[in-house]
Amino acid sequence: MYCKNLKVVNLNITEDFYVYKGIFQLCSSDKGMEIDLADLSNFNERKLKEIKNFFDLQDSLCDIYRIIMDKVMDAAKIQSRVIENYSY
Repeated sequence: MYCKNLKVVNLNITEDFYVYKGIFQLCSSDKGMEIDLADLSNFNERKLKEIKNFFDLQDSLCDIYRIIMDKVMDAAKIQSRVIENYSY
């Protein structure tokens, strides 16, 4: 399986006194894994290897990191379309 076939769902980014936390689920058609964005920070090889083994991915660790981060950024962009207080 390739990382591009995985989906990022249930992205939840919160902020508390300028400390940002993000949790999401990375899913294939038959299994999923909950991931904290902090676990991926600074190219955490241990977590990337865990993801690679869990989903039996054929991509390199660099590609897995890049693709997951791109998918998270896309999911964050979709969820941030709500504009509050725009008319005030």
